Amino acid sequence: MNALRRIDALLAAGERILVVALFAALVSIIVFTIAGRNLFHYSRPELLELSPVFVLWLALAGGSLALRDGRHIRLEVLLRYAPPKGRRWAAGIVNAFGAVVMTVLFLASFSFVRNDVAIFGSRGWLSVIFPIFFSVCSFRFVLQMLEAVLAEKQPPGSRTAPETNGL
Repeated sequence: MNALRRIDALLAAGERILVVALFAALVSIIVFTIAGRNLFHYSRPELLELSPVFVLWLALAGGSLALRDGRHIRLEVLLRYAPPKGRRWAAGIVNAFGAVVMTVLFLASFSFVRNDVAIFGSRGWLSVIFPIFFSVCSFRFVLQMLEAVLAEKQPPGSRTAPETNGL
């Protein structure tokens, strides 16, 4: 289990670096485009076309980090009143379902990337974020499912909480 947690921590570190780099690149592209257009009457539309791609990559990387840290949207109204064992089992079932959905989307994303490459050429490879995102989320759902199921088998206090550093 510790090896899986270390892999998850490495993925999170890489995602944080990616988020910072993409945000810096996005701001630079927008500033360069605005300054170039207003000051030098020079514009590079292909640079501006990268902005939505960077926003998508930022959103998916941020969503993956939110899933890791447990800061994603949850509907837990009934679980507030459930006993701890019931909450753990519900978390295991929900995470198993999430892993199945993410795995199906991961497999479907390959044909999406293939179609994008066929339509847009080398620019279609920018959609490779989808299989990356779905595979990382699937891994995280499986990890959280295992943690929820194994939590009841471990003595209290033996489980270490995952790292939840923010940016």
